[in-house]
Amino acid sequence: MSICVLVADSSKAKILVAESGQDPLVEQQLLDHPKGRLREQDLVTDGSGGEGYEGDARQHEAASFASEICSELDRLRRTGDLHRIYLMAPPKFLGLLRSALSQQCNELLAGEINKDLVNHTIDDIRSHLPKRM
Repeated sequence: MSICVLVADSSKAKILVAESGQDPLVEQQLLDHPKGRLREQDLVTDGSGGEGYEGDARQHEAASFASEICSELDRLRRTGDLHRIYLMAPPKFLGLLRSALSQQCNELLAGEINKDLVNHTIDDIRSHLPKRM
């Protein structure tokens, strides 16, 4: 594998791969984070409803998932299977991914697309990438 396209949001991530810039993308891995779909009050356990901290629990869960995803990308990089990375995520989650990405993976970053495409088809995802990746 040489090109990795990560398509993610706060509850799901797909790692798609292609051997070269013109090869088709193939889904290699699906990471699921069910807590990313929970409501704020379901994440807050103290019963206070999180007053004054609205969004903190959801933000913490999203940051935790972004870190998990970036750890997996780093694992792929260390095995020598990763030569170029594209990130696709909604703007807010894309920022979390950027901050969690290791320096070594950041050096492989070839592009970013700030769109929520995780539930789209591979063909639709591919249409948002450069013709030759």
